[in-house]
Amino acid sequence: MPAKPADAGSLSRFKRFMGDTKDEIERMKPLREQTRWLGSLLGKVLIEQEGKLFFELVEWVRKTSIKLRSQYRAPLEKKLIAKLESLSPDRLTKLLRAFTIYFQLVNLAEDRHRIRRKRMYESEGIAQPGSLEDIMERLKKSGVSAKEFLREVHDYSIELVLTAHPTEAQRRSVLEKILAMDQLLSVREFHVLTPNERASIDQRIYEKITLLWQTSEIRQRRQTVFDEVENGLFYLDEIFFPVLPALLERFQKLLSAHYGKPMPLIPILRIGSWIGGDRDGNPFVTHEVTWKTVQRQKTAVLRKYISAMDGLIEHYSQSINWVGVSKALMDSIDKDEKALPVFAASLSSRSHFEPYRKKVSFIKRKLINSLLQSDSANAPTSNFPVEAFYENAAEFRRDLLIVKESLVKHRGAMLVGRTNAVLNALELFDFYFARLDVREDAGILRQAAAELANCVEKREIPFDYLPEEDKVERLHRFLEKRGKIDWTKFDLTPMTQEVLKTFETIGRIRSEISPRAIQAYILSMTKWQSDVLSALWLSRIAGNEDLMIVPLFETIEDLKNAPDMMRSLFSSKTYQKHLKKMKMNQEIMLGYSDSCKVGGFLASNWYLFQAQKRLTTVAGEFGVRHKFFHGRGGAIGRGGGPVNQAIMAQPRGTVDGRIKITEQGEVISLKYSDPHMAERNLDLVLSAVLHASLIDNKPSEKRESWYETMEKLADFAHEAYRELVYQDESFAAYYFGSTPINEVTRMNLGSRPSRRKKTPGINDLRAIPWVFSWMQSRQTVPGWYGFGSAIQAWLKENPEGLETLQEMYKEWPFFKMVVDFLQMSSQKADMHIAKKYAALVEDESLRDKFFSKVETEYKQTIRLALEITGQKEILENAFALRHSIRLRNPYIDPISYAQTILLRRIRKADGEISEELERAVFMSINGIAHGLRNTG
Repeated sequence: MPAKPADAGSLSRFKRFMGDTKDEIERMKPLREQTRWLGSLLGKVLIEQEGKLFFELVEWVRKTSIKLRSQYRAPLEKKLIAKLESLSPDRLTKLLRAFTIYFQLVNLAEDRHRIRRKRMYESEGIAQPGSLEDIMERLKKSGVSAKEFLREVHDYSIELVLTAHPTEAQRRSVLEKILAMDQLLSVREFHVLTPNERASIDQRIYEKITLLWQTSEIRQRRQTVFDEVENGLFYLDEIFFPVLPALLERFQKLLSAHYGKPMPLIPILRIGSWIGGDRDGNPFVTHEVTWKTVQRQKTAVLRKYISAMDGLIEHYSQSINWVGVSKALMDSIDKDEKALPVFAASLSSRSHFEPYRKKVSFIKRKLINSLLQSDSANAPTSNFPVEAFYENAAEFRRDLLIVKESLVKHRGAMLVGRTNAVLNALELFDFYFARLDVREDAGILRQAAAELANCVEKREIPFDYLPEEDKVERLHRFLEKRGKIDWTKFDLTPMTQEVLKTFETIGRIRSEISPRAIQAYILSMTKWQSDVLSALWLSRIAGNEDLMIVPLFETIEDLKNAPDMMRSLFSSKTYQKHLKKMKMNQEIMLGYSDSCKVGGFLASNWYLFQAQKRLTTVAGEFGVRHKFFHGRGGAIGRGGGPVNQAIMAQPRGTVDGRIKITEQGEVISLKYSDPHMAERNLDLVLSAVLHASLIDNKPSEKRESWYETMEKLADFAHEAYRELVYQDESFAAYYFGSTPINEVTRMNLGSRPSRRKKTPGINDLRAIPWVFSWMQSRQTVPGWYGFGSAIQAWLKENPEGLETLQEMYKEWPFFKMVVDFLQMSSQKADMHIAKKYAALVEDESLRDKFFSKVETEYKQTIRLALEITGQKEILENAFALRHSIRLRNPYIDPISYAQTILLRRIRKADGEISEELERAVFMSINGIAHGLRNTG
């Protein structure tokens, strides 16, 4: 980062760190070469599309920024800023686009490098750290037998849940071009090509970069929910459908090899979704939208199965002249011929001698009919007899098993691989593709339950005015009563009607598509026992007897109160009856975003840790099998960071093979745009859960004293963060002035509004744009603020305590995670650039007051983090990440300078903002997001 000479250790931050080894430098050589080559292609595109003068402008800005990173010189910085200020909005937008596309290419090259490293491990037969191969070696050392393993994992459940991200900056049109380039680069690197073939590949990559230049990165309209559904389906269709079954099949083979006997496929990892089901703060997600979402997912997955049948039809050419066929297979063909006489007549005469091909052809036809059947715009149900289509996935599975069993019995055991692949996919994706969760604000449920309760029972004191214990008592009575309530006879508000229609839609989806299609109803901002009971009552009224009601605890206060609340809930006989219907399973969601926004990074992490420990104890008291759902964001300031390290850092005994984690927006595109990268990330998650659950890492004897230390640190950090953000009303003016939050909320990024309510200020602002705007201004406050003050305050009370903190970092995974994640977040901050944003605050005293606090805390945080870790430089032990940040900074800087210029122009315009000016600032937001690989 550009820094003044007075800043310690800042003179050569762009230069190579003296600790970089020759091996590390050599390891990055392919990445440097590929980045340079892609950059040269972009340069050619810029010359061709915009002319040599424009290319020379881009090059001057680029080289000047690199010089400033290498050695800060104030006159040179002024010259760069003056040049940017002299450009028209249109010219500046094009310059920003050039740097943004460069970052897209750098991101692609970095992903390719990770794949390159993965292949290197595989080719050398070395277990890559964090891989399934690695966990197999650890299982061997721990002595877990096959019997013990199967007993433990039979009810393991790992679920990654895709969410629609309000600040996701990547358009699908751009994603598809990036994916196409990724595939071309893979061919270029790993295939043996002739010179002409290589030249052809290079030309196609050049064409894709040209198309990127000619394609708008900025959405011309705000996304609809269905746009978000289609974006999610891109990953389900292109990535998860092929990759997830293949990963679990690999796991099966590794287990079989490890234990020396055939092991079953264990479907413990699944993909879920909130897209089209999450209505918390999003008025555009209605019961109709949820129904159409699941229908669209069903259509998409049926098309995948139909395509798979094409492969089987081509594959299974066996003739009855050479192999036998089971009676069950022939009987099923006879049944199909009667159900589909017209289609049977259309099959060629040779199909009589090729029964496997014939049976699969019927399966395909029934899948097509199922597709037509599920589309309300097509023929009604009466057009197909029930034998002519599949009402559910179980019927499809039965037909596939008939084929498989016949093959196995008639010398075809080696030929069942493709059928097994479809069966495995069917087990994972059913007829719904991704299990949909429904989420709603608990406040909405409170109002709906109160309104209906006041209609059902007229009382002197309305339900919503009752104290909590009386609400709970009445809800217990409502739940114990039998008999259906016809809510349509009451004059209910549209909001309450929508809540009840949503519950009815859930029942319809579970009945018509699959009982597994929706299994959880999540209550955001859960505070009281009555919140859960209200949702359970309304769900029962709509006919759902076994729907999981999931409390979501989000604020620091709610996390602290959660164990007592759940104990009260589990104690009630009414809720115990519900638990029995759920087979004593209870999902509990923990909110990282809001707890971090309200309490700060360090306090949030600690209170989440403590809540899990205490909730696990409570669940154990009542024999409840709990599962934590971690609502992690993309950025560190929203609970983000490497998910495998986060899983390993959870309190001992709280994972136990059952975990659910959100994968949000830019994290999805970052981790799952490429099949190889997707496999690696799924690999890391699965391995981390197995390690945390099966391999016993004995806790340190010093654990209790460390907990006491963390409690103190969390309190100090919480106090420091709250003092900055919430205890001085003038801070809001600093925040709105020194970040592009207003511009972020105007961008067409997602379907959900940026605020929970239409009120100004920080309180009702959602955590995602909160973190995104801090990241844009290079202050990254939510990801580190309070750490330095907390450590300093604790050391003041414990002057000899540094050794304890160093010991905690080395020996306690949780504390190591906190410090490592803090390093990642703080390295994306840049106080020199941040000062340019602070200068946008017109009130000089306000600006100086708050920026000096941020800057002082930042320096203190960095200094103490280095002392605790024993490093000379932040991220010294994370070479690849440090290298990436160092490579990117000189290219992010000019975008940041330009953004501050544009923000100043917008604020001077006093509401009269031209289309060109707004487009330019939106482009700068997009560029910084790509450069930092983070949108909140």
